Amino acid sequence: MPTGPSRTGTKRPRWRIVAVLALLLVLIAAAVLVAVNPFTSAQVPTTDCTRYGLSADDSRAHPHTVTLPTQQTDEDQTQAGALGALQQSFTSHGTTSRYHVVDGGVDTSRPVGLVVDLHGDGGAEYTEPGGRTTCLAAVAASHNDLLVVPLTPDCTGDCTWWRDLRPNLRWLRALVTQRLLTDLPVQEDRVSWIGYSGGAEMLSYGVLSGARDLVTGGAAMVGGGGSPGSLMSAADEQQKKALKMWWFTGADDDGTDPDSDFDAVEAATRGQRFYEKRGFEQTRLKLLPGHDHFDMPDAAILDELLGAQDAQPTTSS
Repeated sequence: MPTGPSRTGTKRPRWRIVAVLALLLVLIAAAVLVAVNPFTSAQVPTTDCTRYGLSADDSRAHPHTVTLPTQQTDEDQTQAGALGALQQSFTSHGTTSRYHVVDGGVDTSRPVGLVVDLHGDGGAEYTEPGGRTTCLAAVAASHNDLLVVPLTPDCTGDCTWWRDLRPNLRWLRALVTQRLLTDLPVQEDRVSWIGYSGGAEMLSYGVLSGARDLVTGGAAMVGGGGSPGSLMSAADEQQKKALKMWWFTGADDDGTDPDSDFDAVEAATRGQRFYEKRGFEQTRLKLLPGHDHFDMPDAAILDELLGAQDAQPTTSS
């Protein structure tokens, strides 16, 4: 029978125990410092795009949030992507405004397209790119397209595209032809447009009426897009046959909401009928049940438009 301590109960020298305890305290302190240290890299925030129509299990439903820079730094904190750049300035004939380019992850070894997003009145899509803009960029990238969000030059009072339509359209045309199609690695036959509310009005009244040559991949009007009354420029047969013009409006977006007295249902209905009556064959109007002016599935709408482009590319001259 053993007289000394058993093997499992062998005593260790006191200094070893102290050393182990000290090491544990150091490790705990280091973990606490990492957790509270403001200089450590925080996890990149993401945006929930299910509110814009993507399903929760969609790989694009939680992209990194695009954010405006808050400080001078050599590190890109905007999440605008390799080809992206926020708050870029462009001047044409004395008119100056700004625009964002967001690259959600395009592959430049394949043809790259371009999506131009026209913001609603007020320009929140430009000034707050962490929501809808982030989600549209993720969808665009999944079709190998860059997203551009221009800010209207007319920001006297509320920022709108349609109040000073013709000068704004001239600036917009110059931006696309002289800057975007020149500086970005995009195909001229892969330029699609989407506009929300006041941006939809600009598309219907301005771009589709007088600048259809810039729309080579189709256009989606969300929450508006009325009838211009007459075309600024005559349409050719190719445009009438192939140019996709799609209107999407919430069925409840009829001007009865105290927060939105704009009757988008009527505007979209008139806009679609105007272009259809003038021989455009690819018009479409969808009134979405249960939706109003503020909860439209913009990302899903853009996905549908770009999916149609991928399936059957078209070129408008």
